Amino acid sequence: GLECKTASAYSADKWKDGNIPPHYVLQCCHYMAVTGKRTWYIAAVILGREFVYRKLVWDDGIIARLIEAEWEFWEGHVKAGVMPDPDGSPACDAALARHFHTATKGSCIELAGFDEKLDRRAEIMAQITGLQQEQGRIEQEVKLFMEENELAASEKYRVSWGNVSTARLDTKRIKEELPEIYRDYAKPSVSRRFQVRAA
Repeated sequence: GLECKTASAYSADKWKDGNIPPHYVLQCCHYMAVTGKRTWYIAAVILGREFVYRKLVWDDGIIARLIEAEWEFWEGHVKAGVMPDPDGSPACDAALARHFHTATKGSCIELAGFDEKLDRRAEIMAQITGLQQEQGRIEQEVKLFMEENELAASEKYRVSWGNVSTARLDTKRIKEELPEIYRDYAKPSVSRRFQVRAA
């Protein structure tokens, strides 16, 4: 079998010295377990330039543990209808939004046992703000260096700052000037907003 990937600057180092990112190893082992094939190849294009490939062979220990973990997840969560513990992933966010998509208006419960975690969340948010400012400053420095040039390249990075043409719909104006058409095409949606404030 064959699995193909691309690698960005953030994951390029995980392919060095013949290595494969661990989650890709498990993905290929899963494919081997499902298909019964004894070998699997994984190929990757790194930073859009370097092509690498690796060969994985059947490993009884890894595949046995993987099948056991998948069986436990299937029986303990999927069939039992029990959500797994949150892991911070977008998939977990999507699952929570699907399962608890509407709040009961006016309902309130005691927030027991979360003060320390929400303190930590506040610390993380402050760090994120600082890191986003640092990221923005670096990007601004590169843009200032590039001036009107569309591309810039080094041995390690390729940066593009090109023109993008977009047409945005002025929904506010349509609502004011053509309210009937706006009502005909407006698609109401309900979602939940998560906010944390000091008590």
